[in-house]
Amino acid sequence: MLTIGVDVGGTSIKSALIEVGDAKNPDTYQILKFFSLPTEARKGRDAIVGNIIKSIEQFECLDECEAISVASAGTIDWDSGKVTFATEALPGFTGLELSKVLSEHFKRRVVAINDAVGALVGEGFIGAGKKYDSVMMFTLGTGLGASLLKDKKLDCQSVVDTRLGHICLYEDGRECLCGKKGCAETYVSATALKKYGDDNLYKLFKSNDIIHKNLVANFYKDLTTVMLKSIELYNPDLIIVGGGVIELAEYWWQNFIKEYKQKANTPVACASLGNKAGVLGSVYAVLNGSFKNQ
Repeated sequence: MLTIGVDVGGTSIKSALIEVGDAKNPDTYQILKFFSLPTEARKGRDAIVGNIIKSIEQFECLDECEAISVASAGTIDWDSGKVTFATEALPGFTGLELSKVLSEHFKRRVVAINDAVGALVGEGFIGAGKKYDSVMMFTLGTGLGASLLKDKKLDCQSVVDTRLGHICLYEDGRECLCGKKGCAETYVSATALKKYGDDNLYKLFKSNDIIHKNLVANFYKDLTTVMLKSIELYNPDLIIVGGGVIELAEYWWQNFIKEYKQKANTPVACASLGNKAGVLGSVYAVLNGSFKNQ
C-alpha cells in the first residue's frame, strides 16, 4: 500500500511517499520519494498549515494513498490529534485541532501525533530501538523533544510525550519560548548551540576557541543531566538520540559518551533513521496504533 508521512518542525516540513508491504512488518516500509520545504513559522498558524497541506499535495498519487499521517512539533493529544501546547516556534498552534483541520481539507482520515513521538515510533519499531521494549528518545533540533515508548502497544498509555525539554536546568537561566527560564532546550538543542556558539555546528564542535570548547563541554553535561532525569523518572531499557545535531555525531558523540558513562549505565545509541525517523514513525503509528478519536 502507498502512504504519506509528514514531519513538521520549527524550521522545515519533511514529507515522504512510503510504500508498505505489511503494516506489522517494519522491514517492509520503503521510502519512494522524500521532500523538504520551509515551515515559514514566522508567518503564523495558517501559513504553517498551508505548507503542511502543500507538502502532502505535491505527491501526484495522493488519491491512491491509503493512509496520511503528520508528526508535528508541539504537545499533541494522542487520541484527538489536538495541539494542547506549542511554543512560539509554531505561533498560534496551541489549541489547533490539527488532525481535524487536515481531515476536513483532504476529506479523509489524517492522524496527527507529536514529532518527537513520531521519531520515537520510527526508531522504536524500525530503527535503533526495535529490539528493546522500553525506549526513550531525545530529539535535538529546533527544540529538545523527549518521548517514551513504555511498551509496544502504540496507544495513549504506552506512548508518552514527557516534555523533558522544558524541565528547569538553571534557575533564572536563559529565556525559553515557552515563557519560562532555564529550560533544558535552551541549553540542549541545535538552536541553543547555534545561538550561543556558532551557526555552523561543524565549526563549533571542531573549534579550539576556549569559549566554544566550554560551551560544548557544558552541552555534554547538560544533555547527561536530562538523560539522568529520564532514567530516574522512566527507567528505559535504551536511550536514543536523534535530530539534526546527531547528523554531526562523528565530531562529538564519543566525547559526550565519556561524560555520560561516568554517571549512568543505561545504554545510549544514535538514531539510525536520520531525518526520516519522523515520517516513517508517523506512518507506522497510523497503521498500527490505537486512536480513540482520530
